[in-house]
Amino acid sequence: MATLAEDRVTPEARPAAIPKSAWFALGVLVLANVLNYLDRFIVSILAQAIKVDLKLDDAQLGFLLGTAFAVFYSIVGIAMGGIADRLPRKKVMAFGLLLWSGMTALGGAASTFTMLAVARIGVGVGEASANPCSQSLAADIFPPQRRALAMGLLLSGVFLGSAAALVIGGWFLEHWPTACAAVPIAAACGVAPWQAALFAVGLPGIPLALLVLAIREPKRVIHEQGSAGKFIVREFAAALPPFTVLTTYQLGGMTGMIRNLGFAALIAAGAALLVMLTGDFAQWAALGLGAYAVVTWGQVQSMRDKPLFKLTLGDPTYVMGISATALVACIGGAVSTWTAPYAMRTFQLSPTEIGTSLGLIHTLGAILGVVLGGVLTDRWKRRDLRAPLGMTAITLIGTVIVIPLMLFARSVTGFLAFYFCLSVVSSLWSGGIAAMVQDLVISRMRGSAAACFSLVSIVVSSGTGPYWAGKVSTVTGSLTTGMLSLLVLAPFAFVLLWLTARRLPKETPEARMAIAIAAGEPAPQGQ
Repeated sequence: MATLAEDRVTPEARPAAIPKSAWFALGVLVLANVLNYLDRFIVSILAQAIKVDLKLDDAQLGFLLGTAFAVFYSIVGIAMGGIADRLPRKKVMAFGLLLWSGMTALGGAASTFTMLAVARIGVGVGEASANPCSQSLAADIFPPQRRALAMGLLLSGVFLGSAAALVIGGWFLEHWPTACAAVPIAAACGVAPWQAALFAVGLPGIPLALLVLAIREPKRVIHEQGSAGKFIVREFAAALPPFTVLTTYQLGGMTGMIRNLGFAALIAAGAALLVMLTGDFAQWAALGLGAYAVVTWGQVQSMRDKPLFKLTLGDPTYVMGISATALVACIGGAVSTWTAPYAMRTFQLSPTEIGTSLGLIHTLGAILGVVLGGVLTDRWKRRDLRAPLGMTAITLIGTVIVIPLMLFARSVTGFLAFYFCLSVVSSLWSGGIAAMVQDLVISRMRGSAAACFSLVSIVVSSGTGPYWAGKVSTVTGSLTTGMLSLLVLAPFAFVLLWLTARRLPKETPEARMAIAIAAGEPAPQGQ
């Protein structure tokens, strides 16, 4: 467990020597993150082939691409945050890796919408273990002076995986019918290209899970909370409706339950109003469920783990910080979701051309951005604790400038050049913010803090961004207008970044520990 002194970052602090075991662990976690996002995003480029083979309509396809994964990922992710803080993280992550890889491969055997929907839900459930476990491990393995770089390298798996999904998916769609002749299995050529792609990207997770188990996990001080089985049941009961209502009753009596039902009623009313205005039931029902998950997680922690609540959803610095970055992610994520369809419609590029060009460009640009951002943020942070927020502001400014230039480019070359610039600037902030989230909590809360951050980000970015752009595109008849409309979120993000930056210099490790102790956290030994 990192001590309070070890978490202090000062201008004079010098990076400590990093053991080889730490670099091995980080390398394995990066590979796992690559598979995480490869398995998550490959369905997007395979979507048209899936639609034709399974005879789906666009509503069913939209459920497979977004809702089936994101909602269950978010809800299960709440439980996984607490589980990662209580149980051996490498074991939890290895199990999740086996589950999401197996479910990805199982999706390749799907012959109906229901079978593929179940498989995608399983992918979301398994991948919910990835962020809280990997980020918590990396934060404990690397010292604060190298934490932003470590997080940046870890998050490079996001860009590698999503880019690989485009390249690999495009390759299978074009080349599988001829390449299958070289596979020494007679039935291989009877498998559709999209099914073969899902098999191919799912199976590597099995041996990688063994490497995850080989990581040396740092020791942590964990307060006793009963048997592991009962603890897991308790965590899931606090995350999964309708068991959440029972959990709030057990923790807060009738008052706690009524309060939770009141939150649910308000969210349901808001979702119903939005359904009436837009006619999109699935969208707002899913977003409402995600919002309820966020609110309930905060309510449960306020009654069960007050120190955790006081440092996360009960703390203005944490809430404003993750809200600002969720808006930044919403803009970038939605534009990324629609970039391939936009290129196909505007420049008449094939899926294979889209997969190769966008995939390679995104890989180079995003990795450059995330590594550069991590290094610069670490150096900047030695002089100013607000560095992660400053780098996020730079990302936001760059995004606001580059997106219109990309969308109004008149040639494929210009479009791809600006897409490279967008890939660089949109990834500068991620490592520093991930490290900041970890810095705002004490060691035993790292998994929960990462899970909460991911939950809010996914609910806001995946739950609203792509839909927003698509809805505006439908109303106006212009996808360009739909993508540009996301930029109205930028001023709100800037304000939240500024408000967070005003508070952050006061949020030293000692101050955060004092907040936790005041809420009931046992004081560290020796204090």
